[in-house]
Amino acid sequence: MSAPDAEAPKLDKARHIKYWQRCHKSFLPTAYTGSDSTRLTFAFFIISALDILSVPLTAQDRAAVRTWVLSLQHPDGGFCGSPTHAIAGENASKGSANIAATFFALILLGMAAETEEEQRSAFAGVDRKAILLWLKKLQRSDGSFGQVLWEGEPTGGRDTRHSYLASSIRWMLRGSVEREDENRVEDIDVEKMTQYIRGLQTYDGGIAESSTEESHAGYAYCAISALSMLDRHSDAAANAKGAMDSGIEDRAKLLKFLAHRQFKYMSNTEAIASDEGSTENYLEAKLGDLSLDGERAYTGFNGRWNKKADTCYTWWACSMFRLLDADYVYDAVPTGNYLLDITQHIIGGFGKAVGEPPDIYHSYLGLATVGLIGGHDLKEVDAGLCCSTDAVRKIEMAREGMLEALKKQSEQRGGWGGEEFWGKAAEMIKVR
Repeated sequence: MSAPDAEAPKLDKARHIKYWQRCHKSFLPTAYTGSDSTRLTFAFFIISALDILSVPLTAQDRAAVRTWVLSLQHPDGGFCGSPTHAIAGENASKGSANIAATFFALILLGMAAETEEEQRSAFAGVDRKAILLWLKKLQRSDGSFGQVLWEGEPTGGRDTRHSYLASSIRWMLRGSVEREDENRVEDIDVEKMTQYIRGLQTYDGGIAESSTEESHAGYAYCAISALSMLDRHSDAAANAKGAMDSGIEDRAKLLKFLAHRQFKYMSNTEAIASDEGSTENYLEAKLGDLSLDGERAYTGFNGRWNKKADTCYTWWACSMFRLLDADYVYDAVPTGNYLLDITQHIIGGFGKAVGEPPDIYHSYLGLATVGLIGGHDLKEVDAGLCCSTDAVRKIEMAREGMLEALKKQSEQRGGWGGEEFWGKAAEMIKVR
């Protein structure tokens, strides 16, 4: 992978900071109203973008994030996506927790911690046992995961997005708990999960919702990241060793599929498509020109065959190269140039494609890709969790602090239970 060139276009950091601060401190445009149920997802994008840009939250904002996130926790496990799905009081169990919201909630709690004390207590208030039991219920017999529980059964698609979220939640909460420890919770079926993902690779080397459907770089990222999070697990005894190896049927074909997602940007074929007709976002002409031969200033990525370049796919593809130790497959310079010269917007953020306005989703993934490539005065970005490596470190601290607290509680219950507790309490009162 080439290092960013000194003469390459620059990230306008000041404008990006203003863009994300507007998102944080003011109402979002009306176009986001229909996505209110995923408010927790938007919160992650906004807070994580500010973190990557090294813009710290105030103590008041950190406390507000923490209080709000914990208010969305479901009593039966997991987190709800927005207050509209989190019912208070005696009807709280009628709310709807989902796997994506739970993933974003845990990362947000980690990012909202600044001091060492805050980091170690970031997961205080998180019902670890309930979430892990809920997570296990979300797994189907074939190894896939649902999005929500409905009448005790997992519902939602079977695609790799849910596998990725489940694997990440597991990594954030389980830790190194001994099998005989009372804080150990029954695990998901890691082997079935790994084999399920293995069966999703298609004839062209990509990964889809099933081996007979269209391959997609987004599904491929979620599959590879899910496997990488299994291999990252801190509990070596419980870890499915070599999940990346056993979960990918044909690594060479996968890399070939990913390599073919990049092509030279050509302004005459990348003009914004009209909203009319069914050909939007397709390259109907000069498909044979989509080559990486020779010099190129800009390299874009698409997610499927015969599609135009899209900002978000630079993340899905480039982060997979990092996870697969295959950064050599792409050139960082023209890739960065495409983002910074073509889709970076004048008001900050990134658009989906050339000439399009910025939106939270593409702005975040564009920024994350620039952080992944390196340079431009951004924090280093973790390819697996799609946040800064600093945030990952905080999450590890939060897990360690949570497990230590649980261990102390267990010891206190063991030594101060029943009559012994009240006897020692009485002695303490007499001493005072």
